[in-house]
This record gives sequence, structure tokens and C-alpha cells, in this order.
Amino acid sequence: MIDLVFSNGEIFTYKVDDWATLRKQHRIIGEIVGNTTNIPSLPVKILPEEATLLLNKEIVSVYEVTNYSSLEKDKIEDFENNLLQHEIIEYKKIRRAQLESVIDKIVEKRRKTGDDSSPEEILNSELEKSTSVTKDNMIWPILMQPLNISEADKKRVASEDILKLTTELKCAVYRDLWEKGYYITQGDKFGGDFLVYFGDPVCHHAIFIVRCVKPEERITPAEIVAFGRLGTSVKKRAVLASVVDDTVSYVTINWIDA
Repeated sequence: MIDLVFSNGEIFTYKVDDWATLRKQHRIIGEIVGNTTNIPSLPVKILPEEATLLLNKEIVSVYEVTNYSSLEKDKIEDFENNLLQHEIIEYKKIRRAQLESVIDKIVEKRRKTGDDSSPEEILNSELEKSTSVTKDNMIWPILMQPLNISEADKKRVASEDILKLTTELKCAVYRDLWEKGYYITQGDKFGGDFLVYFGDPVCHHAIFIVRCVKPEERITPAEIVAFGRLGTSVKKRAVLASVVDDTVSYVTINWIDA
């Protein structure tokens, strides 16, 4: 069984093999949130709808850390201090290179104000003003593997707790689409709840934008037109999904130019 980590209201997987299994065997895409020198990397955030499906099918277990007593505080503090010092050094290198490329203009501006300092003194002055790095504004790394936590410090997270992060409607629609064989990702950036694909998003474009609506929810004609136009503009079908009598129903909005 695959372990997922619940942290700050979100769910993650940190292991490459687990992510590969979820994607290849179970069509679970997630969202890569790590970044290493502009290259996407672990961890992968799992949608609550994905996690709920996986829990119900007993493919994964989800846990959160309830006690960090097993971690040595002095080691954590040393890590933070070393990270801060390295960031200060690296940022000053980057900032110095930036300032050196425009130092002539900076010196010229300073001369107009009566500053007779040497270019090197002006550069160092500007460097000190713009390279203040503290623990409050430093860049914190995204862990590429979970902390080494003992089993005693883990607490299992139930599907009921994860459901609080989403809705039963979204979970029902996601599950229905998944069981129909589609690949599904989050659809916020296209104005919907889900984007739906025939195959893995690496090789396929989304074909549907799905918006989940309650049966009693009132949708104005203007909203329907706007959603239909959105689908047409991004070359996808706009779909409204709802649950009626325990069955997921879909309405596709087609935009036809008269």
C-alpha cells in the first residue's frame, strides 16, 4: 500500500516509485509542486478527490505527523542556520553580478547628488542595501522526501477528514469520470473543476472542462453562455456535471455560430 503524507491541509507523495505507480497503474496525475533549478521535481500534490478515491479503493493510506519529538532540535537549528548562510553567499554573488552590469549608470546618478565615492565603494553600498536575507525572508526548500518520522509519531487520516477539503459532489463526479477510463486533472485555470483527457496529459490535450453543479443550483443564461464560449475559445467541450438520484449526469454546452 502506498503512503501519502497529509501536511497543512494538503496531501503529498514524495517517492518517485509511488508516483509512477499512481500515474501508470491508477491514472492519478496529481500536481508537481517541487522545483530544482527550474526543473519540476517531487513532491507531487494529490487532489483531495484523488486521495478520496484511492482511500476508498484501499490503494493508499494517508497519515499526518502528530509529534516531531523524534527529531533532534539542535540538528534542525543547524540545518536552518547553514541554509541561511549559504543563501546569503549565493544571493550576494547573484546581486553583485546584477549591479556590476549597471554600475556605470549607478555611479553617474550618485555623482549628480555629489557622491564622490569610488565605483567599488558605491557597488558595495548598493550590495549591502539590497542583500538582506533573514530567516523571515529566506527561501525554504521543498523536501524531496518525507522526514524520517517514527510510526509512533504518525496518525492515520480517514477519508472523512479528507472530504472536508472538497465536496461529495466533486468526489462523485471525479470517481465517475475515473471509472469511465479518463485521466483527470484540476481545472481551475480553465474556469472549471476538472480537465478531462482521453489519455495521459503528457501526450494528450484535455477534451472536456467539467464544472460540478448541485441540482438545485441556479445558473443564469449568461453564465451558461460564458462557460460555453470559454470551452470553444480553448478548443474543449464545456460540461456541467451533477448528481441526480445517486447517478452522475452530464450536460455538454455546444457553441454554434449562427
